[in-house]
Amino acid sequence: MAQEYESFVRDRAHVLSGREVVLTLRDLSPGRKKYKGINVRAVVSQPAKANEPLLWIRSVVGVKDPQPCSVRIVEELPEVFAAVPYSDFFDAMKMAERS
Repeated sequence: MAQEYESFVRDRAHVLSGREVVLTLRDLSPGRKKYKGINVRAVVSQPAKANEPLLWIRSVVGVKDPQPCSVRIVEELPEVFAAVPYSDFFDAMKMAERS
């Protein structure tokens, strides 16, 4: 089975900009690692490219985009972002993009 992920995003246009973005991906592959989250620096393409893993984009409240994308993972990032405790998660991801 092909690799498949989903990601909850605040700004869909930013993710589909064609530039590298920081995302938290949730693995949808069956088995022990299903729903495991990884932080990555990646490039997202829509329409989906045949040789890349599928990515399903969801809004912050969980509404699933009906059209899948593909994701090319450039770099895996640490499990924890450097941020002030209880701060906005999406702000921490933006700061990680700048570094």
